[in-house]
Amino acid sequence: MITEIEVSRTPGRPPSPVPRRKIGTTLSQGEIHELNKWQKRLSDLLDRKVSTGETVGILARVCSARLARIQDQGNPKTLEDLVQRMIGEK
Repeated sequence: MITEIEVSRTPGRPPSPVPRRKIGTTLSQGEIHELNKWQKRLSDLLDRKVSTGETVGILARVCSARLARIQDQGNPKTLEDLVQRMIGEK
């Protein structure tokens, strides 16, 4: 007679391969709208649900790369100037 071997495992979601930490933020309605749009775009591209945290992480990495490309332009005077440089309009 063949018997099945039971494998003991912890109930619930398996641990994430990338350590995560919960934080709180305050966003404007416009910022929330943009974040939601990016979350949907990324989810559609990857054909899976992308979390808000993953979306923020991806956008932060893109910003880091953009900032590294414009560092030789000197310090921006305003937030608007920084944004314009990062998106390539100055």
